[in-house]
Amino acid sequence: MKLDENMRYPHPVLSEYSSDYVSGEFRCAFEQSITTGGELRLASRLQITSPALVDLISNQKAATGYFVVCRRTYFNQLQEAPLGDAEKFFDVSQLFGTMIIRPVVWTLAPIESFSSPLFDKEFGSSISVAKGSVIALGPEFRFSIDQKKYKPFDSIFALAQNDNVTPGAVEVDPDQDRITILAEGKTYKSIAGIRNMPAVRGMLLNAVYMPAVMDVISRLQTGQSGLESRKWYRVFKAKCDDLAINPADPSKSPLSLAQTLLRQPLQKSISLVEKL
Repeated sequence: MKLDENMRYPHPVLSEYSSDYVSGEFRCAFEQSITTGGELRLASRLQITSPALVDLISNQKAATGYFVVCRRTYFNQLQEAPLGDAEKFFDVSQLFGTMIIRPVVWTLAPIESFSSPLFDKEFGSSISVAKGSVIALGPEFRFSIDQKKYKPFDSIFALAQNDNVTPGAVEVDPDQDRITILAEGKTYKSIAGIRNMPAVRGMLLNAVYMPAVMDVISRLQTGQSGLESRKWYRVFKAKCDDLAINPADPSKSPLSLAQTLLRQPLQKSISLVEKL
């Protein structure tokens, strides 16, 4: 794939980077996840507001889709996808590092006398477009592919009993393979019990996991050494990278970063209570 916003074509291309059309949009959205079978799932939503292009697609004279590119593994594939919602699956073993998605619309046959009142006047009343030509170009999407970031957040935590901890409170020990949450006997048993209750275990996000995440972020911001070598760190850092967070930035609030990483846990707790 060698497409970018600086390219110019002898025919109009619908794109946010060009003024070839006086109006119209190629709207694109993507969501990625790793399936339980170890595949990359890409859910796409493609929409075009140009009647002329929609007509070409409806009459199978043009197709919609996107390039999926992983330069680190030399993966480069044009994936056809219809307008509206669709999902495609890819072998994740072929992918690692930065992924690039570039939505496109291309012609499936030569188009003669292609015209639209939305063309910029420089193209005249009608044009000819060769087969295989790009006629719409969406914005570039990027994300990182590291299976560690798709692990559940609680997979990097462990709960352990320590009777030196104040009853009803917890302490955090990040110097283990997993971030260890310490609690005295009675508190430990209560937390363990709640973890086994699907209806309410989400309440632990605010009461236990968020303080632990804040503690870890605070340690990273003050430069505590050795944490990067722990097994939990790669998962933690991958989740931060996915959200464009630098957990070691001392100018950022540990509270704000923890809420972002846990995807607003207070709202989840409120929803749980409202359902009880």
